[in-house]
Amino acid sequence: MFQNTYPVFEAKRLLKKEMLENLRDFPRNLFDLQYQAYSDGILTGCAIKGNETGLTILPGVVLYKGVPYFLTEPYSVSHTAEGKLVYVKVHFWDKAIGTGGEEFFSQIVVDEQEPDAEQEMELARFKLQPGARLRSEYVNFYDYETEFDTVIRIHAPYAAPEHSSMWPQICQSFAREMMKHPITDIWDSAFCISCLQMTEAMSYEALRGYLNMRLGRNREYTNAQIYAALKSILRENGGREDESGRSPKKEGTLLMI
Repeated sequence: MFQNTYPVFEAKRLLKKEMLENLRDFPRNLFDLQYQAYSDGILTGCAIKGNETGLTILPGVVLYKGVPYFLTEPYSVSHTAEGKLVYVKVHFWDKAIGTGGEEFFSQIVVDEQEPDAEQEMELARFKLQPGARLRSEYVNFYDYETEFDTVIRIHAPYAAPEHSSMWPQICQSFAREMMKHPITDIWDSAFCISCLQMTEAMSYEALRGYLNMRLGRNREYTNAQIYAALKSILRENGGREDESGRSPKKEGTLLMI
């Protein structure tokens, strides 16, 4: 049956073990119930900002094999700008048994190796040129794939029901730019409204369903393919003029954010 047991702390009342266990377990149980059917991926936060020596990852939560991993403080990583493709990823270690119980640890890694799907998760990727500073603010929808000096999060998995999905900001940016032009397709209208109402990542099934119905297809998509399809729809709806100015940078320019 359903129940809710809430411990009451009062003067001269005996502090029982069960009372402390209730306080310990309630947040975890609530979290597990809410996200029990979610895929691995970024659940919230984990924004990336450039700094003088590299980058900083802001607080956030990622899900990996059903376990939440919390980054509670900004984490800075130094990096040398060499113009090569670099991945920002989380490496997960095996579960450890400590004196206080089970412990789950991870390590943030920035290197040129593609993430190992068996024990790593991509947060972002970029190519940083000498003399430039990494940026994470975007001019328009097309700017999310700018090759140099830009945090690219198209490929990063976001936790969603059953199957990982896209960064919500990309979908919302698509919707805002689509709505700058007249929308006549009913699927476009419904999808754009749904994007603007999101508080977390849209389910993969919703994204896949929209693209297949809109484009007359029946297929699966990677995140990169989802972005390419959305870009094609935006061009078709009149967003071509925004593409030509998507990257205001020039090689070797110092970027301030």
